Amino acid sequence: MTYDMRKFAKLAAMALCLTLLAGCLPNPPEAGRTPADLYPFKADGRLVTQPIIFETGTATLGNDEKRSLNAMIKHYFKRGGGLLEIRQTTAGDNDEAKARLQAVRGYILRQGVRPSEIGLRRIAGTDDGGGPIIVSFESFTLRTIACNQRNRPTANNPTNKRHPDFGCALRAGLAVMIANPADMETPQPELPGDGRRRARVHRNYSAGEPTEATRGSSENTGSIRQLGGN
Repeated sequence: MTYDMRKFAKLAAMALCLTLLAGCLPNPPEAGRTPADLYPFKADGRLVTQPIIFETGTATLGNDEKRSLNAMIKHYFKRGGGLLEIRQTTAGDNDEAKARLQAVRGYILRQGVRPSEIGLRRIAGTDDGGGPIIVSFESFTLRTIACNQRNRPTANNPTNKRHPDFGCALRAGLAVMIANPADMETPQPELPGDGRRRARVHRNYSAGEPTEATRGSSENTGSIRQLGGN
């Protein structure tokens, strides 16, 4: 064996040893981080308010105020978290002010908001008529997850680290599918099951009839928020 061949054999043996040793080295701390750790869901909140003004001497909501409440409730269902607060400033025990407060609360309930989601607050003031009623809640928006390292070259990867964008596309896709970003801040409580609906599904299944997976002719399109009751 020539000198050059012996030198080459030594270098090959050293390279093989280094390779084997590298496989025995402990994993770096980042190896234990999951995509959820690398790309967490983060929601930012802001207060949304809507004044409700009654005509003088009345406690009935006008059409304009109903439209404003409808738009706000729709927003609350989509992005709202916590309580939907109804706040009124009044000088004292005023019957007209009470009637207005209940008119707003009753209308909101009829649109599908649960009683447990409504908060009433009366603030002492100088207006005997009660002044405008303020409806407010905290609206949440989910931060966009930017996957901007997908084209980063990884051909030279002697430590076998995972790609820097690993799991980013999956997390970004899940973020888009989240129905209400407020759930990332405080998850909504689970509603109790509806015994009548469950009994109907069992009865239909036993009779060989379509269950809830197939909408029947008598099935309505009521809001899913009503399935668990109030």
